[in-house]
Amino acid sequence: MDFATAHALLRDRGQWRGAASGVAPAAGDAAGSGDLVLARVPAPADGKPVVVATPLPYTREVSGIAVGPCDALFVADTAHDRVLYIDGLCDAQVWLPARSSAWADAPGQFKRPRALACAADALLVADSGNARVQSLAFPRLEAHVAWTSWSEPVSLAVDRLQRVLVIDAATHTLQRTLANGSADAAFDAAVAASGRLARPLFVACDAQDRVLVADAQRNEVLVLDGDGAFVRILPGPTGWLPGALATWGSRVYVADAASGAIAVFEHSTGAAQQIGNVQGWQGPVTALAATDGALYIKPGLDAVFYRFAADAVYLTQGSLTAGPFDAGEDRDWERAWVDAVLTAGTTVTFEVATAASDATPPGPADWIALPAPDALLALFTPPGRRFAWLRLTLATADTAATPWVRQARLATAAEDYLDYLPQTYRYNDNGPDGFLSRWLRLMRSEFGRIEALLDDMPRVADPQFEPPDTLSWLAQWFGLELPQIADDAQRRALIARAVGLLARRGTRQSIAEFVELHTGIAPVIVEAWTDRRLWVLGQSSRLDFDTRLPPLDPLGMVVPDPTQEQGCCPASPPPSDAQSCSPCADAIATLPEAAPVPAIGRAVVGESGPLAQYQIGLPLFADEAYRFCVVVDAYRASDPQTLQEVARIVDREKPAHTDYRIDLIAPEMRVGFQARIGIDAIVGGEPPPLQLGGSRLSMTTSLPPFDVARIGDAALDGSLTLT
Repeated sequence: MDFATAHALLRDRGQWRGAASGVAPAAGDAAGSGDLVLARVPAPADGKPVVVATPLPYTREVSGIAVGPCDALFVADTAHDRVLYIDGLCDAQVWLPARSSAWADAPGQFKRPRALACAADALLVADSGNARVQSLAFPRLEAHVAWTSWSEPVSLAVDRLQRVLVIDAATHTLQRTLANGSADAAFDAAVAASGRLARPLFVACDAQDRVLVADAQRNEVLVLDGDGAFVRILPGPTGWLPGALATWGSRVYVADAASGAIAVFEHSTGAAQQIGNVQGWQGPVTALAATDGALYIKPGLDAVFYRFAADAVYLTQGSLTAGPFDAGEDRDWERAWVDAVLTAGTTVTFEVATAASDATPPGPADWIALPAPDALLALFTPPGRRFAWLRLTLATADTAATPWVRQARLATAAEDYLDYLPQTYRYNDNGPDGFLSRWLRLMRSEFGRIEALLDDMPRVADPQFEPPDTLSWLAQWFGLELPQIADDAQRRALIARAVGLLARRGTRQSIAEFVELHTGIAPVIVEAWTDRRLWVLGQSSRLDFDTRLPPLDPLGMVVPDPTQEQGCCPASPPPSDAQSCSPCADAIATLPEAAPVPAIGRAVVGESGPLAQYQIGLPLFADEAYRFCVVVDAYRASDPQTLQEVARIVDREKPAHTDYRIDLIAPEMRVGFQARIGIDAIVGGEPPPLQLGGSRLSMTTSLPPFDVARIGDAALDGSLTLT
């Protein structure tokens, strides 16, 4: 063989090459993360389909539903001239307006409210019966602004720059206002100049500020850029009647009045394609809203709505198309194979298309379905075609299951096993299409699996390539315990820096870091010697403030010497007459009569004790040496299991000769005991609100920064929760 074998792989770690439709890499930390699976879509949380009986096609009517701050939900009850507010924390409900008014057009009153949209600081209501758009300011939902530039506003959307898009059903126009409330004349002129809108009915904005408009006369969903210029039309099914719209990330949801289904589109910068339908829904739709992957569906003009859970089921079908792959001049692709795991009811169709040039993509008739997951292309494709395309089609009969594709690849010709056999076998095999030649290539493909495992051995020590379920095994090579709270990416990063982590193991910074990695709590490690207080004359001498007495005499026990107490030399026995010892006598004679003789040595029970020579001075630092304190906020370690985990990590990481204690810090400050800001002193929050009976103003309670606004008999506080 004159050339080395060339390979083309569709997957590089968690990234897949090619154009995907209805498929995506599996997310999460479990085994198979990064494998290609069917995409997930919203569905009823209980798994029971929702069918709203209605003749098809149904009449496209407009109402509103919107998700606000703190998961608050607003639902337009168009038929009864009101808006339902549902608290996202306690599910309590309040009707807006709370009380009827004699003036239906008064601020805060509604007449046939249609679309709803949440801006950064207000709820917007298309009050179509009053020919205005009302703004209800958060947090009190006060009606503070009303725009009257439209005759019948029916649909609203707000983009990232807080620009408001409004569809007027009376004039069949789409207009945009800036964040300050003034008209965006340039955008309005661009939309009008395009001539694409005939009877716009619904509008939505995606994450890139592209504008999507459902036109009820043209039966199209048009995509406009941020300046109002026409971009494309969503490629919906033949004969569809698009209606209510919602966007989330790159997803676009479109209600189809012809089929009663909700179509799901993947809308990227360069293209848009339908990947399937929302599972478990059949019926009319007057409004849609999407947040955090969940989908809210409003079927009528009353306040009834349904919530479909995010990523509840798999699509029934999806595909990945990649290519062209170039084998090289005068070379062909010899082999194609896919590594997939199939469960009951799931299938993977593997197709290939080849051509001598990459100028034209393959047509429908050019695709060839391979009969096996590992196939020799020479048996199915003609020679002389250096370019190849691969297509994987994943399908399932059970929306709770999906096939898992690990890898798909192409390879050019490899070594020929006929070269290892006597020449007579080559003479009698009738060329490369002979039975023996084909049989040996199939055998080589089986051996290739083992060779691929051997070739991948260097990747075993690389955490970026290791499968998620074997990361713990790889971490054991370094003696590293992976935190349970870490995700896949964090565990890979920890293994990659294991050498650096373990190089400073046992230090104060290392102990704190390991505790944070395993528990999420960042403790403060305080070594006891930093709090040691010694007496220094003229600098620190206030007892128990900056000075401490040692528990024992630093010099140990020194027994008094009676000879030294009498002032005589210890080398000779004490004389009977002091005058006979002239050196001592001279020394004594120089002392005043009342001066006591200095004592050498001292032994006091409880204050001194015998010390070995190497222990001299030990009492000065014995209580602080090799000891440290782990300071943890008490509220972070309120769970006993969390506290046990902190102790376990500290026991594992600390040097063996050290001792420690865990200090749980409450939100208080005590001078002399707990007053180090950022270590053991926590500044408390605001005092509790005023409570009647037993509250002292400015002592144990305080007034809120603003009055509580009431809607009917219920009050809304600053976080949009009922009190």
